[in-house]
Amino acid sequence: MSDFIEILQMLAERSGRKPSPLIALHHVPGRAGVRISHLTIAPALKDAWLDVVGLPFFQAQSTALAALRRGTAFAITGTGMLSRASLHLLVLDLLHHEPSATALLIAADPDQALLHEREATALAHSLRPPIAITATNGSNRRIAPTSRLVITTLPELHSSLLRFHDRAWRYFWSRLRMIAIPDLHTYYGIAAGHLSMALLRATRLAPHPPLLGGSVAPVSGAETALQLLSGQEWRITPVADLPHPATTLALWQSDGDRQREIMRLADALVTAGANVRLVANRFEIGTLRAFAKDALSVGTTPLPAHVQIVTGADNGTVQLSAALSSEAMLVILLLGRGISEPALQRLAVTDLATWPLLQPPVWPPAPTNSFVTALHLVCAANEQPLRQQEIQQWQLTPTVERLEARRYLQRLPHQPPLWLPGTQIDPYIPLDLHAAGTDPLFLLDEQGQPIGTADPSIAGRWAFVGAALPPLRGDQRVIAWDEEQATVQLVADSGRRTVPLRRCRVHIHNEWGQRELRRKQSGHGPRLAWGRVMIEETTYAYREYNSRNTVQERTLSEPFTSQWYSPAVWIQLNRPLNVTGQLVGWSCAAAIAVQTLARLEDCVPAYDPDNNYLYLIDAQPNGNGLAAWLYEQLETILPLAYDIALDQRLDPLFEPLARADMDWLLAVLGGEVDMTIALPPWAQSSPTRSTNPPTRTPDPPTRASDPPTHTPDPPTRASDPPTRTPDPPIHAPNPPTRASDPPTHTPDPPTRTPDPPVRAEPLRPNRATGHTRNRHSRPPDRVPPRSNAHQPQSLTRVEPETPPAAPSEEPTVPDAEAILARLRQRRSRLETETPRRSEAPASGNSTFEPRFHPGERIICMPYGAGKVRLSLVNGDREILIVDFDEHGELRIDPSVSVVRRLPPEERHDRVEE
Repeated sequence: MSDFIEILQMLAERSGRKPSPLIALHHVPGRAGVRISHLTIAPALKDAWLDVVGLPFFQAQSTALAALRRGTAFAITGTGMLSRASLHLLVLDLLHHEPSATALLIAADPDQALLHEREATALAHSLRPPIAITATNGSNRRIAPTSRLVITTLPELHSSLLRFHDRAWRYFWSRLRMIAIPDLHTYYGIAAGHLSMALLRATRLAPHPPLLGGSVAPVSGAETALQLLSGQEWRITPVADLPHPATTLALWQSDGDRQREIMRLADALVTAGANVRLVANRFEIGTLRAFAKDALSVGTTPLPAHVQIVTGADNGTVQLSAALSSEAMLVILLLGRGISEPALQRLAVTDLATWPLLQPPVWPPAPTNSFVTALHLVCAANEQPLRQQEIQQWQLTPTVERLEARRYLQRLPHQPPLWLPGTQIDPYIPLDLHAAGTDPLFLLDEQGQPIGTADPSIAGRWAFVGAALPPLRGDQRVIAWDEEQATVQLVADSGRRTVPLRRCRVHIHNEWGQRELRRKQSGHGPRLAWGRVMIEETTYAYREYNSRNTVQERTLSEPFTSQWYSPAVWIQLNRPLNVTGQLVGWSCAAAIAVQTLARLEDCVPAYDPDNNYLYLIDAQPNGNGLAAWLYEQLETILPLAYDIALDQRLDPLFEPLARADMDWLLAVLGGEVDMTIALPPWAQSSPTRSTNPPTRTPDPPTRASDPPTHTPDPPTRASDPPTRTPDPPIHAPNPPTRASDPPTHTPDPPTRTPDPPVRAEPLRPNRATGHTRNRHSRPPDRVPPRSNAHQPQSLTRVEPETPPAAPSEEPTVPDAEAILARLRQRRSRLETETPRRSEAPASGNSTFEPRFHPGERIICMPYGAGKVRLSLVNGDREILIVDFDEHGELRIDPSVSVVRRLPPEERHDRVEE
């Protein structure tokens, strides 16, 4: 492995680029696993295991074998060779003890199917009688119907094995005993619905319900997702039970021509004698396969090789994890200018131990999609008549009734009733794992040869003529799109990226629940709701960044309009956004793709300026499960979304998108809703209290049920709202606390209530009489409460009385970009220069009262929490020396930075003066 690392370092030096393209080298330590001395399997399999694998048995195999013999579904945690071999071992042991049984293994893709065939055959070579093992896409596929272990993919199972069950595959289905599904994490979203219905169809053809087993990557939420997928509980082995090989992860920064960079790395490593596997996006497979040779293979999943090269972060966290588990000596991840990649580069340099791509991704559970269910029900009726008992057992009676009303199913005059297909249309359409019951898009290379399929929901948004794929990363250009034939032709175009410009209209059909965004500190967050919406989306143009480093806006010759119904979540923002072309929300979609199994194209953001709602909508009709998960866990992705927007604010293509996302994310994460709390006039020595209850409008509707049980930890960025507060006098009155949720539309400001003090209602700025606020404008004016609760109220600003000792005027709150730019510029300048003005400790200036004192805990955006080491006074300005938890000692100017004092661990009812 040291030779491969030396080759990387040599290539980095020869590139002549500053900084070096070799961003980081991270050693991933190995894991020994939990070994056991004995496993109760056939002696021939024991000998074969030692000969082929060369390792003892492990606890995961014993746990899975016990579950299999009890008839319980099991999943072995892992994606490497040992997890595959362990699954083969259990399947072969079952077939060895039941000589007439057959088993089905559903691989993730054709390359994985051939790999399973090769490894399972090597493990079964010494068994007597021999067990025939065949992959349906291999060289021996003609004898597959007579084999005892058949290896296939889900599309092949749908279009061949199930379709022709009563002809070529009759012998196989009549003896089916077990279904094994390696890489279960592949079936998320719409793919989970396809797998679930395919398992129901297979169960109908078997004499008895088959046993279930498989393997799964280390992901969060696998238990819930698998139970929803199969309808039964799964026994999942701990991740530490199997050993993990040690390897090295190298992060390489692309110079803009990603394809040239990939081939330069691959050629150098192949020349050194390494076998290299390129793990690529499905859109770039056709271009990269043209360079494949004996020691260089290309695919969408890792295969055994000395070196794994992952072509981009958009391949997903789980593919990087699989590459690290593949026993490769070196794993190289290319990071370029995709939407999430600059943030990942910065975070990798900061701390690789907490790097998002090295954390287990979340598997959002996917509910049933009615389009997927309808497709498979019609196919099931073609295979065998549907019986009322099984329809009731599947809880699909309403779906069958709708299909019968539309004549897709025909009810027979039979008791109990039976259903057959009602039309002559062939329901066995080509299956794409992420297509919601419709024909997929067929991807073609430059020569017109097929290279794969794609979800048709991306057509108008991402696959118009001139678009760059993969989405928001580029390097492939769409040169032709045939809507009738459902084909998209691609050609390599390195360095080119595009962003679609859209018009969206969203109508809420059903609202299923609402809540407030959870916060670690006190105070109310923005309102979050979810439900079913109808969206009409029109793509009319796109922004293009080309290899000449120029950005242009191009109008489509024919705008593409689509309309669909789907679940969505929406956030009620505190202020309107000034955006064009719906360039907002994509940072959240990119963060979802990093932290979950979903892809960037599975989520569609849309902004409604009339209601000031930001929607995150499931891309596929009737949903893929993301909206339901986001309603419960949205807080977990917002900090990473802000990081992504922060690092894209200087990118010429993504700059408008990044600024819009930073505006609303900073407000949500920083608690800007609390900035509009009415404060008493500074001239008053104590708050004036009213004996009458406050006049207010009814509260907005809240959830009837309790908060969700699975409450995530609040994001670290929201530990304390980093809002800018004015410098109070020495004896400032205690600020009021919030009494209840802010009203949706309140024309009157609140009044103060008797002791104990509570917070008054926040005011909404009058948007009808003023211009749209942008990020350079001042914060909304605060209106103090009136002493007479019966006096008519309005939103007209009331000037406070002049205080005896007027403090300095409150500065305007700068935008996030200006804050960060000035902080970084100040930090770099102060490291090399001495201050021009003399500064004295705060205690030396009797005319200026500092806001902060040594020893206090504060929070400052964007550096987080820290402890004040020293407070200095420079004229009428206060300078802080702060020891930050993550960034060390820095010098902060509270008049420029957003700084706020953190409360003590034991909270009191009053704020410290």
